[in-house]
Amino acid sequence: NKWSPLNFANQDPSNNTQETETTTDEEETDDVIDNVNNYAVTPIERARILSYRTALGASAFLISVIAIGDGGFLEGTGASIDDFVEQSTSVLPLVAGATLLLCPVPLGTIPLAVVTMGSGLVVLTDIGQYEGVSWCLSMLTLMAVSIREIYYFGVEYKYEAGITLLMLPLMLDYKTHVPFTIPVCALGMAVLAAGKLFEPCKEDLIRSNSEFLAK
Repeated sequence: NKWSPLNFANQDPSNNTQETETTTDEEETDDVIDNVNNYAVTPIERARILSYRTALGASAFLISVIAIGDGGFLEGTGASIDDFVEQSTSVLPLVAGATLLLCPVPLGTIPLAVVTMGSGLVVLTDIGQYEGVSWCLSMLTLMAVSIREIYYFGVEYKYEAGITLLMLPLMLDYKTHVPFTIPVCALGMAVLAAGKLFEPCKEDLIRSNSEFLAK
């Protein structure tokens, strides 16, 4: 008889603990999904999220242009985008700063976004000695954006953000960066920006570990 006192005494208490932990995890997941489903996005919040995703896409585009020039992909074709690469490098701090400024993050990251945008304005005034600092700030800003994406959605759904985050520290100095880190970073950012097209706006406002994909 499976209900005999002897069998009951021989049961492993850890099984009950595992079942309790599994039940608790499922309940927490259900609570997160309910919170996301019940959250009503205001027009202002929606405008902010769409602006953030647009700025993220623009950052990915600028990094991609720089990557084409850095990787020498056009060598031997007779085509030259050197001027476009230079312009993209100058504008990147402004766009990267706007990306961090627009995405929902702790208020502590706002100074970094503002400083990065300010450095971009300095570069646009043709003060060449600050270009290295501006580039470095842009990389730090994009690192903060990548960390934010991983924190909000979970690393298992944001491998591209993880790849980007691994590349950016190797790109802090534009003149001495590790070869081909910029093209790899550009690929990661492009996938990240494209993936935002399929995420509900409310997912950017509530940390849910991409539960909309797990349902």
